[in-house]
Amino acid sequence: MEDKIRKQKIKAFIMGAVAYLLGTILYDALGYKKSYSREIFGFIFLVIGRSLYDLYQYKKYPKLKEKEKQLEKDERLVFIRDRAAYITNNIVFAALIIIWLASIVKGNGELSDYVSCFIAFIFVVLELVKYYLRKRI
Repeated sequence: MEDKIRKQKIKAFIMGAVAYLLGTILYDALGYKKSYSREIFGFIFLVIGRSLYDLYQYKKYPKLKEKEKQLEKDERLVFIRDRAAYITNNIVFAALIIIWLASIVKGNGELSDYVSCFIAFIFVVLELVKYYLRKRI
């Protein structure tokens, strides 16, 4: 059953990528030139495509969704997922600090300001999540 769930998640990822590419290609085909609007259009298609795919999956395999919910509560998987998230956060922070230091050394003040704000934003969000989780427990 876990293999089916893994395959479904891979299919959902591929569906999302295809929907994003379809959205950006459609935006280009319509003749618009602004690149940031192109990305937003692609993300809109991504959300719509993934939503439709999830609805299809729910209708076709209702027992698979129940099994997925059951696996989300499994303590071993929760521990592995939380540990992976912790390591990923540390890697992202390390990469951002390296980028920040490189931008200071290169003299790119604008980039260092943006990266500093991004680091502060991530730190604040993580602290708020920790506070919320402590209150919930």
